[in-house]
Order: sequence, then structure tokens, then C-alpha cells
Amino acid sequence: MSMIEGPPRDLSQLVMCTNELGTTVFVSNDTKVVWLVRTPTDVAADRHGGVPTEVQLFRFWRAKRPLAGTPLEPGTALTVSSSPARVTLQIDTVLQRQWATFDMLGKTFSAAGENLPDLVKNEKYKNAVKSCLEAGTRIVDYGAAARYDTEKWIDSLGLLTGGAVCASDLKIAEDERQLKAWREGRRPLPELKPSTFAQKARSVSSEFDDVLKAVGQILAKS
Repeated sequence: MSMIEGPPRDLSQLVMCTNELGTTVFVSNDTKVVWLVRTPTDVAADRHGGVPTEVQLFRFWRAKRPLAGTPLEPGTALTVSSSPARVTLQIDTVLQRQWATFDMLGKTFSAAGENLPDLVKNEKYKNAVKSCLEAGTRIVDYGAAARYDTEKWIDSLGLLTGGAVCASDLKIAEDERQLKAWREGRRPLPELKPSTFAQKARSVSSEFDDVLKAVGQILAKS
């Protein structure tokens, strides 16, 4: 943190400390991004504390791929039985892109008065979340702490062209949402168009960018 000029407000909610003997490391993440905690191969990272519902869903549905560490999502914490010198944190580009996609979906639904944990009880919404998170794994050509190409992200999800499985599944899920409201005799709901998700994606990307630039400053000087 001291390597950043000025107050590191973007990373102030990332806490990493050790005991007096320096044999255990505690890491807590209240930032907006997902960190990857890397430890020696013979040492496990133990999660503890409560896990937000959204994080539980993300862990269940994110596209699985080999990771060189333990994911530390927003609102979670873990301990490592090791010295601080042997524990490092980094940003995994693909994992972060999946989290950004998941966060974008949740915030879009929330703005429409919907709750993602309730929505995904419907199979069509489950399919949409899964396919959109899988699309995030295809964003692999960016530096870990570099600014994300928001438009390429939106394009990979097909939010403006409708030419991707993610966008197609979101459309199917939206049709289901409107049909359910009609069957229940409710007024038509505000339509969640692919462009609505694209607009929220730009907002979410901007939020993450401040944190990622701060990370970049640290990595560049470490």
C-alpha cells in the first residue's frame, strides 16, 4: 500500500495481517474485486466466517478452470498457516471477468426490482447465468492489472448484437419473467433488454477499473 502515491482508497478494504510469531496469515476482502491467494503447495488456505449468498452462487456456477491459488471473493476471508513472505495476492484476469459478469447480472436484476438468488430457482435463469459466466473465460488476452476493454467484454456476451449464447439465454429468461408476471395477473414488468445489461456492464467495469489501476501501481513497483 505504501508504494502508492496518495491514499490507497481503492484497496483500503483489503486486510492482510499475521500473528506475533508470523506463523499464520489472515486475509479479508471487502474490495469490489476477486483476489487469488497463492500459498506454498504444501499449505492449504482455510476459509472461515460467513459467505454472502451471491458468493455462494458464484462459486457454484462459475466456469471451472485450474487456478494457481484460492479465490477470495468480496465479503470473504481466509487464514493460511504460513509466514507472510510465502503468501501472495494477485488478480486472475479470467476469474475477475467472471466475477464482473456475475456482479453485472445481479445489479441489473436488482435495479429491476428482482433478486438474483430467487430468480435462479428458475431453470431458464440458471442457464443464462451459467452461459454468461462461461463467456467470461474467453477473455484471456488482457494484463492482470490492466484496464479491461469494456466493449470487447460486452461483445463477448453478445449484449448488443444478440449473437452469443449468453445474450440468447438472457432473452429466453426475460420472456419467462414476463410470462410469469402475466400469469400472476401483474402489470407488465419493465423489460430487461440486452442493451440494459450492456449499460450496466459499462458501469460495473468503471467501478472495477479504479481498483485494478491501483493494483497495477503496486505490481509495477514490486
